[in-house]
Amino acid sequence: MKLATVCGAAAVLGMLSLPVAAQAPQPTMYWNEVSVFGSWDNVREPADVEVTQVHLRYGRMVQPQLAALLGLSRSRFQAPGADNTTTTFTVGAKYYFQPLRAQAVVPFAEGAIGFANTDARGTGDSTDFTWELGGGAAFFLTERTSVDASIRLYSTATEVRTEGTRFFLGLTTRF
Repeated sequence: MKLATVCGAAAVLGMLSLPVAAQAPQPTMYWNEVSVFGSWDNVREPADVEVTQVHLRYGRMVQPQLAALLGLSRSRFQAPGADNTTTTFTVGAKYYFQPLRAQAVVPFAEGAIGFANTDARGTGDSTDFTWELGGGAAFFLTERTSVDASIRLYSTATEVRTEGTRFFLGLTTRF
């Protein structure tokens, strides 16, 4: 039930941003962007721990250098006595400090807020407020595709506060 509420809230926020996007002038090159980031850790000593994370983001350009973002992240932590899965939905923005063009390195800042639903098998689940804030640079391989590197501070207000710094290296394509 909680996950359905979070999904509904994310969908409503996304629909509310569409009228604003429709009024903004369209950039000449593209209107949408999709980013994929992920990681997998497999630690065997001193304990058998596996951590998997996948992050998917959809951006809608509302101005030539500003994108409204919807994010979906899924992470899983497996260790002796623990098997936790977290699904996160976020809404945010990404600002490029320069015009987007082929063969350019374009710095950006980004931030998002949302909800994280954690399923701790055997100990229950919770839906909690989460936020992230960061920045990085996009190296444009073509006028539509870039390799993005960023650093993000994040926090999720669970029963045990989860916070940290994430380093991302991923691919973004625009259409």
